[in-house]
Amino acid sequence: MVDTILYFLFSFCYIVLFFFSIYVVRKNTSPFYMLFLPLVIAGLIYDNVMIGIGSFIGEGDTLRSLSMLRFWFHALFTPTLVLFAYGVAKYSTITWAKKPVAGILFLLTTFALISYEIIETISQRMEVVREYGIVRYTLVGSSGPPLMVLIVAIILLFVGISLFRKARWSSMMIGVAVMIVGSGVSIPIPSTAVTNTFELIFIFSLFLTQRHLMKIH
Repeated sequence: MVDTILYFLFSFCYIVLFFFSIYVVRKNTSPFYMLFLPLVIAGLIYDNVMIGIGSFIGEGDTLRSLSMLRFWFHALFTPTLVLFAYGVAKYSTITWAKKPVAGILFLLTTFALISYEIIETISQRMEVVREYGIVRYTLVGSSGPPLMVLIVAIILLFVGISLFRKARWSSMMIGVAVMIVGSGVSIPIPSTAVTNTFELIFIFSLFLTQRHLMKIH
């Protein structure tokens, strides 16, 4: 029951962040790169809502179909954080981001990660998981660790460090570091939702960075 409440709480937080992110983008003359953050947040809203209501829907075709969208949103939306990171670097006038080759590399990396995730999603099978009052479907049969998430995190951390060195803005760097460390630490709490707190902190740090950049331009 606690996990169900937490997932609904995460959903509410992401909904608030989504509207604030859209507001920031619309209020300012923002490059289209900044739109990728609310896109990713929209995917996280759906993800957390579906996990939260899974126990109410119950195991079966309905939950299975709704869950499949979770995996596709993850595959298609999450890699676009690479483009968001490039937008942050370019908008901050970081030296290396001014070079045309940088934009090409970030774009190719995004497409490569999306393609990789599509292949991974298609090749895996769905399996129901019941734990701590939550009923959800997950993909099993992966060939290794979440490579896409790891690469995205490294790129975001690199940009976060570059932004700190350029403008002494540390929120993005700290947020990414917290997520990386939090994801790798085993917390002795009977809950799978608690670790998602690190993801929320991470997304919030990206929103703070987005808002900060919009204010100074």
